[in-house]
Amino acid sequence: MGAAGQFDGPQQPKQQPGPPVHLHSVPAHGAASQSPHPQQQPLQQQTPQQTSQQQQVASQQPLSNPHSQQRSVKRPRPVKSCTECRKRKLRCDRLCPCSQCQKSNRACKYAADADGQPESDASDVEVSEPGRPPKRNCPPGTTPSATSNVGDLSSLAAVAAAAKNGDASGLPLLEELSLRMERLEKQVLVRSPAVTDLSAGRVVAATADTIRGLSVKNGAKRTRFFGQGSSRIIFNLFDDAKAFIHQHRTIAGGREVLSDFRAAHHFLHDHYAKALTPISVYVDSMMPIQKRMTDILPPKSTCDRLVASYVDSSETIYRILHIPSFMDQYNLYWSGRQQSEFFLPQLLAVLSTASRFETKSKGILHERVEGVHNPTSCALIRSWLDSLKGKQRVEFESLQVEVLLLHAQRMVTQRTNELWAQLGYVVRNAMSMGLHRDSSEFGPRMTIFQGELRRRLWYTIMDMDVHLSIALNMPTTMREGDFTCRPPRNLDDVELFEGMRELPPTKPIDQVTDNQLQVYGAMTLPARMKVAYLVNNIDSIRDYQEVLDVGIKLDGFLEDINHLFPRQGILNDTQKNKMWRSRVILDMHVRRPLLALYRSLAMGTPDAPSQITRAHLRSSMVILKYLDEIDPRHSFFDIIAAMYHQMLKHDIVQAALSVCYYIQLSHRSVDNMMGGHPGQSPEYGGDNYPQYKPEKLSIWSPERLISTVEKSIEILIRHASGNDTKDLLTLALVLESVRKPDPRAEEIVHGLYGVLDLLLRSANTTLDKVRSVSPREAFSPDGYMHGHPQMSNPAAAAQYFGGWLIWDGWD
Repeated sequence: MGAAGQFDGPQQPKQQPGPPVHLHSVPAHGAASQSPHPQQQPLQQQTPQQTSQQQQVASQQPLSNPHSQQRSVKRPRPVKSCTECRKRKLRCDRLCPCSQCQKSNRACKYAADADGQPESDASDVEVSEPGRPPKRNCPPGTTPSATSNVGDLSSLAAVAAAAKNGDASGLPLLEELSLRMERLEKQVLVRSPAVTDLSAGRVVAATADTIRGLSVKNGAKRTRFFGQGSSRIIFNLFDDAKAFIHQHRTIAGGREVLSDFRAAHHFLHDHYAKALTPISVYVDSMMPIQKRMTDILPPKSTCDRLVASYVDSSETIYRILHIPSFMDQYNLYWSGRQQSEFFLPQLLAVLSTASRFETKSKGILHERVEGVHNPTSCALIRSWLDSLKGKQRVEFESLQVEVLLLHAQRMVTQRTNELWAQLGYVVRNAMSMGLHRDSSEFGPRMTIFQGELRRRLWYTIMDMDVHLSIALNMPTTMREGDFTCRPPRNLDDVELFEGMRELPPTKPIDQVTDNQLQVYGAMTLPARMKVAYLVNNIDSIRDYQEVLDVGIKLDGFLEDINHLFPRQGILNDTQKNKMWRSRVILDMHVRRPLLALYRSLAMGTPDAPSQITRAHLRSSMVILKYLDEIDPRHSFFDIIAAMYHQMLKHDIVQAALSVCYYIQLSHRSVDNMMGGHPGQSPEYGGDNYPQYKPEKLSIWSPERLISTVEKSIEILIRHASGNDTKDLLTLALVLESVRKPDPRAEEIVHGLYGVLDLLLRSANTTLDKVRSVSPREAFSPDGYMHGHPQMSNPAAAAQYFGGWLIWDGWD
């Protein structure tokens, strides 16, 4: 019900607000005894001098002696109600803000001239200033939002104290501050759009356990923060899955399946950890670092293939290298004429990144025939960077190596928080080199060519900063306005060269160039930076309009991406593959912030607008269906699938958990979620891409949502590594708990064993081998672990599994 419907009659509020701080004392006794309808009182015929004297006595008497009796002279009583209560014919308690305005979240104001009533604080001797409004008992707009914007709070407090003590000398300053507050409130109301039907009222913040969490261990000496996108936090939205963890001791097969999953996790994790261990013969050798880098390189034919793959797939939205300059150094190296000492670390980082996608070993096996060992190459590059002297650390090429190393480590590391901390050093190092300021500010000393390369590298660093910050629910290192570096131009790399006198004019954004993706990414960067700020302060947002404004802007970017990279008119498979990758890269860079912006509101706020919930579900489905556009019979499908999993693994898990949340809602809602019809699904294409309005889409059936999540689990299992087992168990448990309206415990156990069987077959191992290799996981007949006395306590057992599985404080 709207505000007008709630306050049709003069109702007394059920709950009165706390006593406010009054700048004036209570009204005189004579005023309190008058009729509540001042318009019915007869007017007295008085001279102007008598009226002024009576008003002076009435205004000064409460300040000097609040218990004195007022002269019994009838006079026109000024209106005491606020303007909103008068307009709505409500009973006003004359507080500031009054209870009616406080309940409906309106700005409580009192008329400046009291509707023309002859009320004045001036005496018959003083001459009132013509432009000075009469004084009020309550400054207008003294709502919490308005008073929080007053600049000089100490002055306001001093004036309030002076007025309370009866010091009239502070009243003019109080009046001035009151006017300033009124002007400030008007400016805020003009800049802030009115609350619409989509954003009616204040945002009801989601519960704290669905926004963020903290893992506390070792007597609070070891802690780790988790944001709203973590599976640990999203899991709190599923009561049946949480109940399974708490009651696994009493469920037939519940203890065993959790024990087997944990044993499989340790088995796969130990195997993966060994693969990620750098080769000691290269890392611990006493040979010069450049010699060790040379020894780890594969043959030239393999390097040619990997470099071409890196340029085609990685130098897209992240522009780190100037390809012609790098290829010149590359050809000089293989001809035996290496010149730059920075080239070999750059080449090794390029090969490490490409080996993750282009080789069967995925860059983590020790063979050098088809690629390089990613952990070993990253360790050598890090050792080389640490050996640089002071002046070498501020070389542009060394900063390129830092960013390339960070990009290569993203391919194998599971600890995103460590990458985020390392990126903070890279950002500050770039600022110490002046990349945050535009190169045009430094005059002719900065060459045109080098200035454009600095712009490209700076926006690459900013893009990484926004991506990792949103993933971890952390604030970005930089915000809009903290840097003056202009976006790079939409130019091909061959158009940039040493000695150029001026930059060519930038090409239209719809024209394909080597830098097209980064230029479009730079256009969306301010909105994505705004998302990082809003997500980090999501529980302090006053209404939905601020969120919707940013979301609408991101939706517009998604529509533009489909016009830049259309799906029709491409007959060549190679062109279609490249177009798909470009579209997915841009789409993901915009859709990831959109999901982060809407997630806690769509999945934790009961009165979230349907525009938010629809857009959140739809974007989650888009992420899970990226691969549906690629024919699995193509030879390059496996490479694309591996790249899709590696770069979007955490996004897939988050999107799948989000879809499970809407499956859960479909079972609880009679209207099949947000007004859709049961079993009705859009045609192919309408639910995959953002060219249609969300409110015009039919909702997916629960069966369609379940099959989409199942397909995503298969992709995650096919490319799983050691640290993926926890997320797989979380997702599988949640899916089994929402598959039916009333899930049965034995069906959940059966479904979990099905996922575990697929995981072990993908890892080419068996359950018996996993159990035999992990003797520490051996369970006694009663289901508790040998060697762990605390496991005899059911609550401790639940915490033990919960701590490994998802959340450390379930018990």
